[in-house]
Amino acid sequence: MSISGSMLVASGAMDTYGNTIAVAGDNIANSNTVGFRESRFTLADLFPIADDNLEVGRGVRLTDVTKPFQQGALETTPNATDLAIGGNGFFILRDPATNTSYYSRAGQFHLDEAGRLVNPANLILQGSAGDITIGPAPTVPAQATTSIALALNFDAGATTPSASFPAGPDAPASDWIAASNYSSLVPIYDALGNTHDLTFLYRRTAPNTWEYRVMAARSELDAGAPNSQDLRQVSAPGTLVFTTSGQLDPSSTLTDITGLSWTDGASQTIAAANLSFAGTVQYAQPTFLSSISQDGFAQGSLVSLSIDPQGVITGRFSNGVNQSLGAIVLGDFVAVDDLDPVGSTLFAPTLASGPARTGAPEQNGFGSITSGTLELSTVDIADQFVSLITSQRSFQANSRVVTTADQMYQIAAQLKPL
Repeated sequence: MSISGSMLVASGAMDTYGNTIAVAGDNIANSNTVGFRESRFTLADLFPIADDNLEVGRGVRLTDVTKPFQQGALETTPNATDLAIGGNGFFILRDPATNTSYYSRAGQFHLDEAGRLVNPANLILQGSAGDITIGPAPTVPAQATTSIALALNFDAGATTPSASFPAGPDAPASDWIAASNYSSLVPIYDALGNTHDLTFLYRRTAPNTWEYRVMAARSELDAGAPNSQDLRQVSAPGTLVFTTSGQLDPSSTLTDITGLSWTDGASQTIAAANLSFAGTVQYAQPTFLSSISQDGFAQGSLVSLSIDPQGVITGRFSNGVNQSLGAIVLGDFVAVDDLDPVGSTLFAPTLASGPARTGAPEQNGFGSITSGTLELSTVDIADQFVSLITSQRSFQANSRVVTTADQMYQIAAQLKPL
């Protein structure tokens, strides 16, 4: 190989090591970039040439720069929409301008003005139904109460009150209470989301037998009596029968709650089949209410979001209702190292990576999702400094080859022909 050939070998090597320094520099620059994957370079020698039957190498070349995929460290955040994948998979993002899908491990998401879950570049996170859209002001409509469940203990030693229930449907509350051993209040909702109180009155009528009646405020049912303090009976009398061991007997008779035509225009009926006294007993201790539930609620607005490891997004609303709002899907590839990095911690599939397969987190080999967490860069600063120093030394050594070859060329140029 000639002197000029050695200069070409060394200068080519300097160019190669300049590129390896650039790779290390890019890694160092992105050491704090969420979801960034460290780049790794591969070097190879150039095919040697024959010079008088001697094989002389032609230097070094940069053959590949890849991004090996490995799990990054996780950092917690106060934002429920910050997401990290533990294990295999990528978030699928759609560019609304081009309808192109990209893949990323960076899980910094927020709700945009349209209520879509987007990343900082406004690419839309994809779910099982396409774009994940919560909505700009999501609400849950009011639901009228259709079922009531109560559980009580009735005092086995109670005696029947001397006063009797009023004969008519409307009477002062004190008259109804005087004829009862115990009363309990059950708040219910109508279809408009307004709340009303039902008063359950319980009266011992015989050993192991209790009669109950249901009352509502007359002022809420009778538009002609807005200031009335009376209670109106809204159910036929029901009977609760107990066994000698204090358990509720199946022979108990429950009745429909009817006549609930409210002055706000709403109306409802609670069928006897949807009225439950399961768990009610009769023991020798003071009567008390142990539990109460009903299925109605007022309209509610979104208060917060939560995302479980399976990617299911649940909204918590101001009325206490939790509602599923969507489910995140992940994408993965046969050869993830062959994905094409396109910037902004996004990747695009290539022929070498193969097409994406999609699925739900924690199923079919996909990793789980952790809410309130971000996956950090996989860059190891110490390793990058070692790479930087090694590349710098190789660059410097090859620069000496160029200098030496240049000096040899100058000497040869000054020789006079014989």
